[in-house]
Amino acid sequence: HDGFYLIFLIRNQYVPADPQRFREKILDLLNRFEQQAKKLQFSADDIHDAKYAFCALIDETIVTQQDPSYFNLQNSWLISPLQLSLFGSQLAGYQFFEILEQLRSRGKDRLAALEVFHYCLLLGFQGKYRIESIESLNHLVARVGDEIDYLKGKKVAFSPFSAIPDQIRNIIHRELPFFWILIFLLIFALLT
Repeated sequence: HDGFYLIFLIRNQYVPADPQRFREKILDLLNRFEQQAKKLQFSADDIHDAKYAFCALIDETIVTQQDPSYFNLQNSWLISPLQLSLFGSQLAGYQFFEILEQLRSRGKDRLAALEVFHYCLLLGFQGKYRIESIESLNHLVARVGDEIDYLKGKKVAFSPFSAIPDQIRNIIHRELPFFWILIFLLIFALLT
């Protein structure tokens, strides 16, 4: 959670004075995350993918800030983004979504990592969708959220074609006993 809090700070005008020290703090945060996740017995793949998603998010968050006060941090970051130094690639804008699709196809086995990817999307990671369709990204974010709810057992179905319940009928059955409905109809009949 500390890592996600950093995203909020950066987006709300927190500009670290020393980019190198800031980077070291993030690396320390990632190491602590990894140690804690291992203690909680998360899989090595989930830990790796969660770190990848977070690095993609923080890299994108830093380099896309428009305020000139971020210039020093951005210059330092562009030389060596976390995704390059930790994962050997600068293609997180595309690879993030490739990994996301793999996680989605694995379902409950990879739920922990899938949730981290979803949080990153909710916090504004856009990757390749920054130059493509934001509507498609919004649809993907909603879909992943529905899939996570389904995997956790919070929803019965997430099909866009599933039947919508008759809301009035459900409210009547749930909140008004049949006896009161009968009395109401009888009174209404007598008044007319």
